[in-house]
This record gives sequence, C-alpha cells and structure tokens, in this order.
Amino acid sequence: MHENNILNNLTNIARQPFLIFANQVDEKTDNALETLQLLAKEEEVTAGRISEYLDIKPSSVTQIIKKLEEAGTAEKVKSQKDARVTYVKLTAKGRESLEYRGNISVNLRDELFKDFTEEELTKLDNYLARMATNVSSEEFQEKLNKIFGDDQRWQQFEKMSAHFGRARGQMLDRSGFNDF
Repeated sequence: MHENNILNNLTNIARQPFLIFANQVDEKTDNALETLQLLAKEEEVTAGRISEYLDIKPSSVTQIIKKLEEAGTAEKVKSQKDARVTYVKLTAKGRESLEYRGNISVNLRDELFKDFTEEELTKLDNYLARMATNVSSEEFQEKLNKIFGDDQRWQQFEKMSAHFGRARGQMLDRSGFNDF
C-alpha cells in the first residue's frame, strides 16, 4: 500500500513542469549566461577574457556580446587608459536578469521544500538515492527486460485489457526501453 502511494506521489512530482525547468536552468547554462556571470564577478573584462573564460573562439564571443547588447544586458565601453581597449560591462538590466534567473528556481525550490527540517531533507535525499541505485541496478534492469521484453505475454495481456498494452507502449516510447 505504501509503495503505491509513494510511486503515485513521485510520479505526480516528476510531472511538474517546474522541476523540468529548474533542472534545465540550474544545470545547463549557455555562453551568454556564463558571460553575464563573468561580468558580474570581474571588472574590466575584455572580449579576449571572455574567450579565455568560455574557451571559445573570439568570433563566437563577438556574437555573444552583440546578443547581450541587443538585449540591453551588457554594453561595450572604451578604456579610459587605452583607447585601443574595449571592455564589456554588465548593465543594470543584466544584473537584474541574473538576479531574477537565480531567484526563479530558488524561490520555487524553497516553496517545494518548505516545512522540511534539514534532517528530513537528508533522509529524503538518502531514500531517493537508494531508489535511484535500485532502479539503475543490473538486477532491476534484468527484471525490466524480462517483464517488458516478452512480446507474446504482452499481446495476451492486451487481449484481456487494452489498458496494459497502451501503458506498456507509452512506457516504451517515453523511456527509451525500445531495445526490448
């Protein structure tokens, strides 16, 4: 009984668009965002420094700077000391964009985990890590293959209930188990 409730709750949580968004925003940054972060951390940043920091070609940096300027999040400023040098500076709008980007997922994450103690979060993290280990185990994968890889058995189930066949088909389509 508890297992079904737990699986239902995990499924409902995993389907929340926020989790997908937060994961993509937090883990997958792009060069423009990393450039803004660099500009927020360092003074007197040149295109060469951005190229070095991102480990990309100078021509790519030029495109990033142009994109950031068009968005109003960065601007080019000539050096007071050497007119040959141009710095890229973060604008107020760029600083605001960085703060807002960070606050989106942080605020939603805080709301998701409100009223949990540190001890509860630690336990939950440990429990979910154990479940992830179980799902990734060779034994679990063998059971999946045995259960879902038997087309004859599933054809029989589908004759009894179309629901089983549709559910298996959706699971295979969505989760990459097509090698069964």
